[in-house]
Amino acid sequence: MNDPHPESDESSPHDSEIMRLLTSHQGMLYAFILSIHPNRVAAQDILQETNMVIWKKRALFEPGTNFKAWSFRFAHFQTLAHLKRVKNREWMVFSEKLMESMSEEACEALDDFDQRSGALKNCLAKLSPTDQDLIRSHYQSGLPLAELGGRLGRTRAAIKQALLRVRRNLRTCIERQLRADEGPISDFTS
Repeated sequence: MNDPHPESDESSPHDSEIMRLLTSHQGMLYAFILSIHPNRVAAQDILQETNMVIWKKRALFEPGTNFKAWSFRFAHFQTLAHLKRVKNREWMVFSEKLMESMSEEACEALDDFDQRSGALKNCLAKLSPTDQDLIRSHYQSGLPLAELGGRLGRTRAAIKQALLRVRRNLRTCIERQLRADEGPISDFTS
């Protein structure tokens, strides 16, 4: 059987779309694998194996269908394969039935990832420039509270309180946006 995407320097539009989808789903795939497999290093290895399998099977993906569900199945099977390989090692390995159950729960937990991520971006944009700088300085650059306080001429406690206030405001904004996205909720009970 001939490979529909022979190796060449030029990629097809389908390949470009698969690459875009695969890249945009890396965080969710890793989180999914990590929710089933407790070891971060092994989960990274499983993610790379999953990426290779997805790339090899890319011709089977039908554009317009659910890439996340399609790719999660590969991640699920690669995780099972990895656990079978290490079954005789020292750490505990779960049964396939338990793995299926954990996999389903992880899928459900990650289903709203895109919605929450979008809501977070919208809510971050609504913050004042000062609050945006505070969030960026602490979470993106990883500055400790004391160092951040020194740079801003504020105490560590004041920075901690400001971050708590901003996070509370973000949580409220995100919850409000997610409720609005769900549409009207009926007050009737059956």
